[in-house]
Amino acid sequence: MTGLQSWLQAFRVNSLIVSSIGVMTGAAVAIRDGHFDLVRFLLAWLGSVAIQAGTNLTNVYYNYKSTSGSADPGAFDPRSSTAVLRLGLLTPAQIYRGGLAFFGVGVACGLALTWLCGWTILLFGIPAVAAGYFYAGPPVQYGYYALGVFSVFLFMGPAMVCGAYYVMALSFSASALAAAIPIGLVAAGIMHTNDLRDYDTDVLHAKHTLATMLGRRDAGFALAMMDGLAFVVTLAAVITGLLPWLALLVLIAVPHAIDHLRTAFSATKTKQLHAAWLLGIKLHLEFGLLLIAGLLASAALHL
Repeated sequence: MTGLQSWLQAFRVNSLIVSSIGVMTGAAVAIRDGHFDLVRFLLAWLGSVAIQAGTNLTNVYYNYKSTSGSADPGAFDPRSSTAVLRLGLLTPAQIYRGGLAFFGVGVACGLALTWLCGWTILLFGIPAVAAGYFYAGPPVQYGYYALGVFSVFLFMGPAMVCGAYYVMALSFSASALAAAIPIGLVAAGIMHTNDLRDYDTDVLHAKHTLATMLGRRDAGFALAMMDGLAFVVTLAAVITGLLPWLALLVLIAVPHAIDHLRTAFSATKTKQLHAAWLLGIKLHLEFGLLLIAGLLASAALHL
């Protein structure tokens, strides 16, 4: 691989769409409410993507440090983010400095938004950076104690969507929270599928995730609950008037959700579970874009 390809694999470029969808969803709710500012939107988007990239790289660094001494060199997945370290394409120091650099970009964007929007932005930014670093970073490493899925739900859903709404409107909204919960649930499903893929190595290295705590079978049912609740919550929000009826466009993604679950339930090998992870990312993208389209169409039609 080229140097650029190595970096893209290390910070899981495919997964960065998750933070983009979160910010765009918050902005779409704000547009429907009559608020939008391009500069604030771009700063929120860049900051969120940078923090996610920093989180991914920090996770790669500490996962490699904790497993490299005991892992079978012939057993790792060449598509995994740590493969670039095991193959010698990047060094641990490069990965660590890269993670800090991305966090720095996120902090810079947060400070700019604080100057534009007030100190309330710090309530979103500081916990987001801390959660990103300490997912795998010592001394907390809460990702090793089955809190990773909840963290993704919280920060990729309510925190990111409502934070993006706030920088647009300078206020909070129940509609933004209603849109944030299903977005967070599908994002949590991606993380959970990732943990299913890494199930065997996590058990080997005593890393506790929701998947290893539940076992493979029940972990599959937990994934079904996350994906299913995303649609149920959206429907409930439409019924209660928090979201417009065009938000029901997300129902178009139901077949994709079924494919995601079918693959996750039937997969037994790492390659198959990697495919399930990619399906989870595609589901989040489709669900998010359909919700955003419904919100923007509702704004355009004054519904």
